[in-house]
Amino acid sequence: MRRLVATFDETDAAAGAKQVLRDAGLEPTEPDTDNPFFDPTATMPETRGLLWGGLLGGVLGAVLLFAMDQNVFWIPRVSPIMTAGRYMLIFLGFGLGAACGGFLGGVIGTYRRPPALDRPQTAVTVPDNRVEDVEALLRSHGATAVEGTVTHHEHPRRSETMESSTD
Repeated sequence: MRRLVATFDETDAAAGAKQVLRDAGLEPTEPDTDNPFFDPTATMPETRGLLWGGLLGGVLGAVLLFAMDQNVFWIPRVSPIMTAGRYMLIFLGFGLGAACGGFLGGVIGTYRRPPALDRPQTAVTVPDNRVEDVEALLRSHGATAVEGTVTHHEHPRRSETMESSTD
């Protein structure tokens, strides 16, 4: 099963597409903005946190280990890594800082609200064998973008099993 989310330029086109989906035997819903992980059109807010946290953490880590190499300050029990060369310390500091900063930036980013979309949308859950037909149907009724995500997979012989159990 796939969840398709169609974006429209006009509200009338979205309402018309919902009616066409109902006529085709499908039940359209509103996209789930409360849980952006199940909405394929929502941009994940933690990606920006990962990027900026990793970059800032990397630069800060490189500067701190370079400053330790130049004896600007000293931290006890860290002295064994000071036997590495200057460039290795800078690379080590960048790597450790990027890992820590990226992790913290990603965690902070998950608490941010996803940006709201200003264009009307409709969502529908479709079996795998009807995805192309429904996508073409949505595009023919004014959808400017149709994006989908897999919700779950059905066993290929499920229909045969269900038919034999009803006999």
